[in-house]
Amino acid sequence: MFNVVIVRYGEIGTKSRQTRRWFENILMNNIREALVSEEVDFKKVEAKHGRVLVRTNRAKEAVEVLTRVFGIVSLSPAMEVDAELEKINKTSLKLFRKKKRELNLEKPKFRVTARRITKEFPLKSPEIQAKVGGEYILENEESEVNLHEYDIEVGVELMERKAYIFVDKIRAWGGGLPIGTQGRVVALLSGGIDSPVAAFLMMKRGVEVIPVHIYMGEKTLEKVRKIWNQLKKYHYGGKAELIVVKPQNREEMLKKIKELGKEKYTCVLCKFMMVKHADRIAKEFGAKGIVMGDSLGQVASQTLENMYIVSQASDLPIYRPLIGLDKEEIVNIAKKIGTFELSTLPEDEIPFIPKHPVIRGSWEEFRKIYRAIFGEDPEKREC
Repeated sequence: MFNVVIVRYGEIGTKSRQTRRWFENILMNNIREALVSEEVDFKKVEAKHGRVLVRTNRAKEAVEVLTRVFGIVSLSPAMEVDAELEKINKTSLKLFRKKKRELNLEKPKFRVTARRITKEFPLKSPEIQAKVGGEYILENEESEVNLHEYDIEVGVELMERKAYIFVDKIRAWGGGLPIGTQGRVVALLSGGIDSPVAAFLMMKRGVEVIPVHIYMGEKTLEKVRKIWNQLKKYHYGGKAELIVVKPQNREEMLKKIKELGKEKYTCVLCKFMMVKHADRIAKEFGAKGIVMGDSLGQVASQTLENMYIVSQASDLPIYRPLIGLDKEEIVNIAKKIGTFELSTLPEDEIPFIPKHPVIRGSWEEFRKIYRAIFGEDPEKREC
């Protein structure tokens, strides 16, 4: 029945004309990539007057995919017809009846909203609403007009001598910006609940994510691969695949910190080294920062003092999008995006977590520990 999907964006529309056009082009490329990757046939994707139109006979499948493309606020499967009142009336009634059957309502309350995006059509928007709803639908179907408490809303948008008629407006994940408009970052993926959510929130702001996992064992690695495969469902426009780093000096490092009697710094040191690896990879790929899943005060390594120490491992910005969220808020996002169940799968045990980790570490003390283990200042250490 439907032959087009109307794609609406939000924040993109606030940009200057030149910037908006650039954002639109990236969004359209991401839409095409999403549809191709999910094997949804389409004929054309084009931008017109603040809308993106996806011409497809598989509108339902297209909408399911496109709700996960960042930059999109809402979508409507629609019928495109010539902007003639008779055709608008008949198509509106047809879609009204279809929605009435879906809702199983005998006498639904409804309203018609019309918008002339371009002004070729002779009637103004209120007149279109009165003709389509107050006259044609009301005369041909048992129903009641109610502008405020309605069961069905028939939308009519007119532009360039065409009318686009729809009865559904489906919210996308939350708008954001198209991936590819804000550069790239490296995201450390541990396999826990937090780091996938942090990566997701950066994607939502238009950032391409390069996922990096510091190897802890095969069970954890398999879990992280599953998490990344889920995150890729939102990463249209990004090309990166999971990078796995296997540290060569971990056992020696852990042995030396134990000999020094400074085991309480183990978690801070390990995270410091993770950032060192991420820093190297970020510079190889031209990434503009490192993303971590830290939430302030959630665990010992995520106090302000310890995060300060860890941040010294790179001269790149370290982004922590979860910093002000509590665990419940993070879990709720993880459940919505489909990573929570994967993050709670079994993983390899980490035998070197200290019983009493340092809570408010000292940068000066950490430097001494680092020099004792590696024989140089932490700022000069290369992985």
